[in-house]
Amino acid sequence: MANENLQTKFTQTFPEGLIDEPLAKYCTLKVGGPADFFCKAKDIETLKNLISFAKENSLPYFLLSGGSNVLFDDKGFRGLTIKIDLKNIEIKDEEITADAGVIVALMMNKALASGLTGFEKWLGLPGTVGGAVRGNAGCNGLETKDILVKATLLNPETGEIHEEKTEYFGFDYRDSKIKHSNEIILNATFRLKKGAPEKIENPRVFTQPKGLSAGSFFKNPSPENPAGALIDKAGLKGTRIGNAQISDVHGNFIINLGGATSKDIKDLVSLAKTTVKEKFNINLEEEVKIVGEK
Repeated sequence: MANENLQTKFTQTFPEGLIDEPLAKYCTLKVGGPADFFCKAKDIETLKNLISFAKENSLPYFLLSGGSNVLFDDKGFRGLTIKIDLKNIEIKDEEITADAGVIVALMMNKALASGLTGFEKWLGLPGTVGGAVRGNAGCNGLETKDILVKATLLNPETGEIHEEKTEYFGFDYRDSKIKHSNEIILNATFRLKKGAPEKIENPRVFTQPKGLSAGSFFKNPSPENPAGALIDKAGLKGTRIGNAQISDVHGNFIINLGGATSKDIKDLVSLAKTTVKEKFNINLEEEVKIVGEK
């Protein structure tokens, strides 16, 4: 718990800020202890001010977007959690620009309502625009890099805002240069086209397990060896620790059955990684970001 003087300073500076806010409320797994300090950034100025506050008070800070790709520790986060809540959407000709906090599904619906097509393969893709760009999200063969035109970034060290085209991001499978830097995505512009939406048979919609999850937990080691298939072949589908379970529908999903702890989930992650390594000599790497106590 942070000292009372700092708590008072925080709430005076950010009246909408919260102390000891449970992080389980803000992630799709519904797991995680409290953040010492928590605040939503609904505009760029507030975002800058929150980062400045963290630096001035030597507080670690964590940027949270949609919470669909994160696992918080049971003990929470000893610092400031900033929820990116920028949510503007603009459409111009055949391009759509959406702020980092916009849910991908909402952006897709807005595009469709305006007669724009090109997002169809993303049906069922969770998360926000900022997270999609940062992690080069995708499904059914369509990745962010394939349709991104440009994105606006904030350098938290200098406060500089700059716009960059696709090449800047150094995209790779579920990866980008931004994932390894401290730059913050503010918005992104995607290239679409006018016309009727393409009919897509989307296996993700039918195979994605119901329940509380963070989506695909591991990156696919290769197209020939998707993580879910490896976990299935290792005999782990349906395995349960505490109130967490490796889904019996899809091996790459870990489900919170209700009341699961971060430790339950991390123990399942460790079991999956160890077993797949032993059986197939393949290393599984988490796609979900695990955020510790700090």
